Amino acid sequence: MRDRVLAQYGHELEIEGRRYTYVLYPGTGGALAVHFSAFFGEWGERRAYRAQYSGHFHRLRMFWPLVEHSFLFVCDTFGADRNGTYYKGENGDFFVERAIGEILDRTHDRLGIPADRTVTLGSSMGATGALRFALERGYAGAIAVSPHIDLDLSALHQGRQRHVAAIVGRDDVQSPELFSVTREIRALAESVPTTTRIVLQSMCDDHGVYEEQVLPFVAQWRERGGHVLLDERAVGGHTSEYAPREWFAAQLDWCLGGSSRGT
Repeated sequence: MRDRVLAQYGHELEIEGRRYTYVLYPGTGGALAVHFSAFFGEWGERRAYRAQYSGHFHRLRMFWPLVEHSFLFVCDTFGADRNGTYYKGENGDFFVERAIGEILDRTHDRLGIPADRTVTLGSSMGATGALRFALERGYAGAIAVSPHIDLDLSALHQGRQRHVAAIVGRDDVQSPELFSVTREIRALAESVPTTTRIVLQSMCDDHGVYEEQVLPFVAQWRERGGHVLLDERAVGGHTSEYAPREWFAAQLDWCLGGSSRGT
């Protein structure tokens, strides 16, 4: 199934001299779901797949039955170990962010789907990308599972020091001088219009994420009058067994203006 989907819907694009791959398949309705892949190693360290970008699109089969939505799958293969830059870039040059922006623009133009019918999805690093682009672009919603929100805290508590250092080009990633990058999502949540509906799923034992990042973000968004659903689970750490296809489908419906919670 995946090989057939990739052959028909896979795309390659060169932007600023770098190659990007993505998958776009159209749905029957007028909404777009954008899925951001997480760090590749988090689902098995199957490095042999890295030569074929299909390895990064591991949720193709999961979302394929949701044919009422168009789906765009993107991934970040730059940075430390070529394993992701939180969809930013390297050494202070945020070329990944610019490239993903161009891919999004092309997709909107091709499908004719506007921002207010677009929802982003992702887990861990993918959730960072989902939140950042949804807030910056005023999308209808963002669905973030075990999200890394503050990159300096993720570096400190989640073993991502090398990955964040590669983004900013220096090792002192906890420096307040870097907050414009490392705490960009927090700044966006403080400044952008609160039209984006946000769903967060987080495990209470996810050290360095749940209490330190997720709860402050939820409080911030709610204080500004934004709509946010927090799906809290007692255990699971930085993984989730509570986000099957049916859960994502319910959250997509809610982000697009429905009443379903699915939590």
